Amino acid sequence: MTCVEKDIPYELVPVDRGSDAHGALHPFRRMPILEVDGTIIVESLAVTGHLAEAFPGPALQPEDHAARARMRTWMSVCADYLFADVVRTVPRGRAITAEERATARTALERAEALIDADPFLVGDALTLADLYLAPQIANCLEKAPDLLDGLAGLTAWVQSMASRDSYQLTAYDVS
Repeated sequence: MTCVEKDIPYELVPVDRGSDAHGALHPFRRMPILEVDGTIIVESLAVTGHLAEAFPGPALQPEDHAARARMRTWMSVCADYLFADVVRTVPRGRAITAEERATARTALERAEALIDADPFLVGDALTLADLYLAPQIANCLEKAPDLLDGLAGLTAWVQSMASRDSYQLTAYDVS
């Protein structure tokens, strides 16, 4: 999504997840992995930060220090809580249990409390925080579409993000 938003040409290269070749690129065999001019960059924070700072186009990071701190807060919430309690908890290939639903819903309700009236997570402009949260929410909605029921702020934000080219072009089938 960051590449699309900044109009950076890119190529998605398949990796045999969990393989030795994957481990040679990322010691924990996770995604994302970015190669730029022969340099390998791993982990979302490093990858998106590099793309935001090294390439022309929209900044994707606020200039204001307080707004930048809010962006980083959202990125931490995504990485530390929503990924664990929503993305990793909501199962693939089977129905979600009541306990899994409660864990995911609690995390989403806490995130909902951070939403304000701005169109994006950090004000009037798209930031890396939006690009962090979008795939996580999309992933959980594909597996349990009702998890956002009653969460008006997150629902409105998701609907706004879903209309963006970066969201539509990077959507994938997780089944």
